[in-house]
Amino acid sequence: MDRALSVAALLDPTRQVVPFHGREPELDALALWRDSPTAQASLLLHAPAGAGKTRLLRHFAEHWDEEEHGRLLVVDDADRLTWNDVFAQLQDTLRHGPVRTRVLLAARTTGWWWSSTRQRIADFDHEVTDLELAPTMGDRTGSFTLACQHFAKQLDVTAPDEPPPNIAHETVLDLHMAALTAVRGDPCDVNRTQLVRRLLQHDDGPRTGRLAEDHLAVATPERPDPDLLARAALRWPVLRPGLDELLTGTPEVVRDMARDSLRIAAEIGSPATVEAIARQVFRDERFATDAIPSILTRRLVERAGGTLERAEMYGMLSARTMLCGLRQESVDASRAEVRCYRELVERDRENRPLLADALGDLGLRLINAQRGDEVLAVSEEAIALWHEIALDDPETVPQLASALEQISYRYQALGRDEAAMTAISRATLLFQELATNHPALFRADFARVAAAMARRFHVEGRKQHAADSMQLSIANWRVLAQEDPRFEPELARNLVTAGTMFVDLGRAEAASETLKEAVDLFRRLAVANPGTFGTGLADALVRRSRALRELGDDVEAALTAREAVMLWRETGDRRGVGAALLTVAQVVGDVGAAEEAVEVYRDLVAEDLVRNQAGLVVALAVLVEQRLLRGQDGEALHTADECLDVCHRLPSQLVEFFGDELAPALQNTARRLSESDHHVRALRMSEFAVGVCRAITAKTPPTVYLSAVQQHVCRLRAAERKEEARNTAHTAVVLWHLTGLDLDRHPGYADALTIYGALCAETGFEVGKALRLTHCAVEILREAGEPVKLGFALETVEALSSS
Repeated sequence: MDRALSVAALLDPTRQVVPFHGREPELDALALWRDSPTAQASLLLHAPAGAGKTRLLRHFAEHWDEEEHGRLLVVDDADRLTWNDVFAQLQDTLRHGPVRTRVLLAARTTGWWWSSTRQRIADFDHEVTDLELAPTMGDRTGSFTLACQHFAKQLDVTAPDEPPPNIAHETVLDLHMAALTAVRGDPCDVNRTQLVRRLLQHDDGPRTGRLAEDHLAVATPERPDPDLLARAALRWPVLRPGLDELLTGTPEVVRDMARDSLRIAAEIGSPATVEAIARQVFRDERFATDAIPSILTRRLVERAGGTLERAEMYGMLSARTMLCGLRQESVDASRAEVRCYRELVERDRENRPLLADALGDLGLRLINAQRGDEVLAVSEEAIALWHEIALDDPETVPQLASALEQISYRYQALGRDEAAMTAISRATLLFQELATNHPALFRADFARVAAAMARRFHVEGRKQHAADSMQLSIANWRVLAQEDPRFEPELARNLVTAGTMFVDLGRAEAASETLKEAVDLFRRLAVANPGTFGTGLADALVRRSRALRELGDDVEAALTAREAVMLWRETGDRRGVGAALLTVAQVVGDVGAAEEAVEVYRDLVAEDLVRNQAGLVVALAVLVEQRLLRGQDGEALHTADECLDVCHRLPSQLVEFFGDELAPALQNTARRLSESDHHVRALRMSEFAVGVCRAITAKTPPTVYLSAVQQHVCRLRAAERKEEARNTAHTAVVLWHLTGLDLDRHPGYADALTIYGALCAETGFEVGKALRLTHCAVEILREAGEPVKLGFALETVEALSSS
């Protein structure tokens, strides 16, 4: 027989010797998934080996119309890939694909590897489902007859006329093996082992794919391939003792096994096998974000002796499941840990600190799983418990302070700003007292939490308090660095953070001085260790150039920015080079620097879309602005279209994560487009910027979103969409009243009243009411000392009075 027609070739699903047939229910289900209104969707098709997954995938893909249905990505044998492999293919759909995207995966198993992958894919705004494929056909007789006919044609023999045999736990491949056996003239009404033996008895062709696994099951070689053995053992239970013997006898083979076979061994192996794998995997960083360590830990929990050991194992399981994207599973493990510690506390109250720590961890897991409605109850129970413990044992006050700090972050994440401020204030006071009494132990904690307090003040718009708290933090870091030079890098990093905040607070001079101190310190550190501190110096230079620009020192700002570019080039960090080039473009007005930055980010996006796509948006926005300033309107509009296209492909997770970088760049570009009378694109960019600011409201002052809305009103006004602008301005005024801020002293609120009044004057709408509101704005601005805004308010009063 021709080698091309070996058993492996005849049964190979990719060769389609037996044409695809049947599977109407599954095809109908896939068609419904394909045509669902969801823009982005992923589906896992799963079934045992040999069920026909590859055939179904190929048939479905061959009949796909990209123009009608969008882009399709097929990932076969997904369970044999790492998350990074799947992620790399998924990134490609985000980079090039249309808005409508379908990702079809296939695998033999589900379990925790799929749960991890499913939750991670969902982060890209995909609706994720799965579909189980029946192992064999509904019409077995028709399928068997068709297979006999096509095998007979290939072998140039007469097709037999007989019914299909009964095969226990039959798959499509089993039925085809029986058909091929019958075509060759051998009895096919035998068990699966005999089928494999008879097919391979007179065939010396290559044994690949599934056939290699079945051959292994009947040949039982002395030294089988570990990966092949693990995959075969999933279908052939008789092989499992051999798998256990191999992995326990020669555990070093674990290091070279594929992840999917390791996962199978972890699931079906004996306790001794699980321990042998665990000893290798737990120490291997390659598996840090894989589900395998979690699967192993889950198996080991089953063998834990006492309650304390079980609690510790559940804690380990909770941490490992969270690392690999098993968010819901991490919550379940953490709850089990808490239950164990509650049981221990009932036996001995000395175990209360262990329970309090476990409750704190559970709060983190709940936040990670986006179950915010449950977080506060758990966190508040932990705080109450630490209070109780601290009353009995003052030595535990540091733990109480740390718990208060952590719950403040959780309140903030859930939009509970007042509660967040109360918690961080209490934590700061406790750490301040601890630092006063034991400076060597707690000064660093106080410095850290004082900076957190400053950020909280900043979110609430209390600029003076934010500046004072940040200065207090820096003062303590300075003392630490003077007493112990090992704290100098931490001081330098915190100086950069402080200087950046001072820029945001409108204190350019303080920002410049603080960042100069950071630059000088990083310079000294970089002389001794350029590899470690060169990037810190380059980053500090970039930030100082921005502060100098705010001060109006354009010459020094330009020199500083260009030095930063040079240093980033030396470090080889292209993201740093891109950011520094954008600073040069903005400080100097260098279109060439902006163009180079765009090319840098294009290259970075080609390598890692998720980390760099937001950077590309910012670079394109800056390039639009610089081209408009140079009168290159045609090129600017082309770039603006590309920028908006990338914006609308950003998954919501990236918008939330990088929003504080995206919003300012998009708002500046929208303003420049509006000033250049390119109103359509200005409004599209402004609308997206408003959406970004809405997405990041939990981590920014409420004024950030309100400012974005008011800027959008200005874009609408410039586009002569006066009524829409007025209605949006009225919405902004209402939103100001929902912030809980002291509006009688807030210039931002006064500005919103003035804008609304101006639009009422221009449209002749409720002029009397608008005049009263604008008079209120004038009073606020007079007291706040805002001459420019006050002038606009007085002009608006005059316009309304004459209406």
